[in-house]
Amino acid sequence: MGSKRTMFWKDWRGNKITRNVNQVLDVRDFAGTPGYALLLIAANTNLSVSDIDRFLTTEGVERSRNWIQRRRWLFQQPGTANPTSPANADGKEERAAKIMRLNPRLSIRDLVKLLKENGVVRSREWVRMHRCD
Repeated sequence: MGSKRTMFWKDWRGNKITRNVNQVLDVRDFAGTPGYALLLIAANTNLSVSDIDRFLTTEGVERSRNWIQRRRWLFQQPGTANPTSPANADGKEERAAKIMRLNPRLSIRDLVKLLKENGVVRSREWVRMHRCD
């Protein structure tokens, strides 16, 4: 595919209008503009949020990790998953679920304490989201 496409249409007077649409750009041409970070994200869908953040920082562009995460999905292929953390990274999810099933009447705060006493460190939010698993 070429770098330009030609677009044709007729205006309201019946005149044939032709425009060339450029489909390729050099991100470096936009350094220093407000859209630079967004174009950089679009051009580097293979990089992680941390990598993009690190590069933007070296370029003197300040964007939060949250800002990058919220916009990164715009340029990824359908079906791409961006997990925030590896699922069951410590391998204790089953154990945590079992402990929570055995103690259905405990509050979230008490479940967090009980899990911690049993060597399974989980946040209140995690417990809230998984207490019915």
